[in-house]
Parts: sequence; C-alpha cells; structure tokens
Amino acid sequence: MRTSRLFSSRLALGFLVLLTSVACGADVSSAELPGERVRRLEAGDSLPSLTRPAGFAGTLPCADCAGIETWLVLHPDGSYRLRERYLEGNATASVRVGRWSLSRDSVPVVALYGTDSVPRRFAMTGALTLRTLARDGSPIESEQPLELVRVSMPSDLQAPARIRGEFRYMADAATLVSCEGGIQFPVAGDSAFIRLQRAHREQNLGTGAAILVDAVGRLQVRAGAEEGTQVETFVVDSFAVVNRREACEATTVTAYIAIGDWQLGALDGVRIGDLAREQQPTLRFVLSEPTMFGHAGCNRWTGRAVLRGLTLAPQPAALTMKMCADSTVMAREKRYAEVMGGGGWWRLEGGELVLSRGGLELARFWRR
Repeated sequence: MRTSRLFSSRLALGFLVLLTSVACGADVSSAELPGERVRRLEAGDSLPSLTRPAGFAGTLPCADCAGIETWLVLHPDGSYRLRERYLEGNATASVRVGRWSLSRDSVPVVALYGTDSVPRRFAMTGALTLRTLARDGSPIESEQPLELVRVSMPSDLQAPARIRGEFRYMADAATLVSCEGGIQFPVAGDSAFIRLQRAHREQNLGTGAAILVDAVGRLQVRAGAEEGTQVETFVVDSFAVVNRREACEATTVTAYIAIGDWQLGALDGVRIGDLAREQQPTLRFVLSEPTMFGHAGCNRWTGRAVLRGLTLAPQPAALTMKMCADSTVMAREKRYAEVMGGGGWWRLEGGELVLSRGGLELARFWRR
C-alpha cells in the first residue's frame, strides 16, 4: 500500500530553536499549501517549548504518482496528526496519529513514531521549513519540492482517521487508546458506535476490559472547558475486531514497567555514564497501589504512578532530605525528581524504557 510505503521511508528533521524568526528555505507559494503560511515564530511556538499545535504542509513527491499533499500537526503533548492525500484520480485523504520526539543532538531531529518500526524523520533547513531526507539521512537529489513549511492549521483535518487501538466501554464512557503511541480518545458515533459496544459485550471479557480493533472514523475537535484548550473525540464510522488475545503497545509497556527494577541511563537526552552503585538513579513500579519509587543518587524518592494507556499523569515526586557533598549528584537527583513528577508518555525501544513529554525525550531506562 502507498501509505505503508510512505511510512516505511525514513526522513529526518533538524530544528533551529528560534522564538522569533523570518522563514527561510525553499520559496513555496502559499497558494500551494492547505493553510496560511506562517512567516514568524512567536513565544511558545518553538518545538522545545511548544504550547499550541504546530502545523506544517506541502506537497511531497513519490516514486509513481503526481505527489502527496501532506499536513503534519505536532501537538504539545507529544502526539501528532498526519494527513496525506495522493494527487491522482479521486484518491481520498487519510489521517494517522502517533507520537513525535525531539532529539537534543547538535542538529536536533524530530521523529514520528507510528505503525512502522522505523520512525519517519524530517530535517529543518530553515526556522519554518522541513525537508525530507533519504533513509540513510543523506540529501535527496530531486527537481521536485521536498519541503513542508509552517502553516496555520485548521483544527479539523477533514479526512477519515484510521486507528488501531484498545476499545473499552464502562459506565457509559467509551475510550479508544491508539496502539501508535497510546493516545487516548473518547469515542462517539451513531449505528457503528452501537455495534462496537455490542462487539465489546460479546467478547465476555468483563467490565472495563479492552478489545483490540481497527477503526475508521473522524477526529472531531471542540473547545475544552479551560480557555484555549481543545478536546478531540473519535467518531467511529466502521471497525473490525482483531483477535482478542492480541494487544497493542499500551498493554505491553504497562506489563514491562510492572516487572523488576530499572536504572536511569540518560536524563534530558544526555547519557549519564557509569556511576557507582550508590549514586545510580533507579525506578520501580507498584501498579497495584499505585506508586513508583527508587534511589535518586543521594536521596530516596517516591511518587504516584497513575497510568492512562501509555501516559504517566503528573504527580509530584518527594525526596528525602539527606545532603550529599557532590553538587553534581544533588543537581541530577533534583532534575530526576522533577522529570518523574512531571508526567509524560512511555514507549519501548527494544528492552529500553523511554519517558518523553511535549515531544522531548526526558529519561531513558534499562533493566537493572
């Protein structure tokens, strides 16, 4: 399929941290874009400090078609929405959801985690311009435009959304947790929604249990209770129940973090190196209580482990009050407690457990 072919291509994105800048890069006419072009960044619009959705749009080439109209929306919570439409015949657009992360390399990289094991990547050639790269990260020689530029995006992506995820229905509340990053959506709809509830009951798994489904629907956006916030609901149009013994990554991560001890390998994207055992920050979960705790380097720390899908809800972490002579250890454990108390979302990379927030990798763990 062309969509999976596109997802399997590796792209890269380097980011320039600019709060106010004039767009540079390829000259792409706003008439070619599905949205008004943004020419300056304002406070809160840079990716490391993103406070509202950031949209990019343009037409990307493909090997055997006229091009792919592409919208990419990065959300502050670390999720993205990708809308694609092939410019041939009467092809319809489709929307996919997933998680994005921002590296802290000398040339920062944005990676999109979705249905493929290999993330898609983009490189920013200007403050507001993304350029596609080859699978190996090298530039692509092409006479066709390869850029997406920053645009003001409408809230409604206006295309069918395809989501594989875990569907739960209990106490008149229905939710769908996507396998592509554990993003949770309230679920609504008409006849298809009623059939989905019936399919859930027919599995005889008990109240609150999940069934894995492939669903097609629409992402309906409305204003949230707080000013400036939005609430997304997945309105289901059709679905297929997957083998009920299968589960998506949200369940896998929960199982992984519940077993054994973890040790911190990197903080804020920086490897911490080899440490003496008494200085090694650690992590353990007790999901039945729910708590998480460990050693921070000098002091012990503890906090609540409230998980919603792959999301760790923000809950303050507490440290004991012991003072250590090494100021580096003290500074690291203070930051570690801030990270673990600030919440975020989990993903697995091989046997490593990664905590991110707002698209930034905060902490990386491996088995102790």
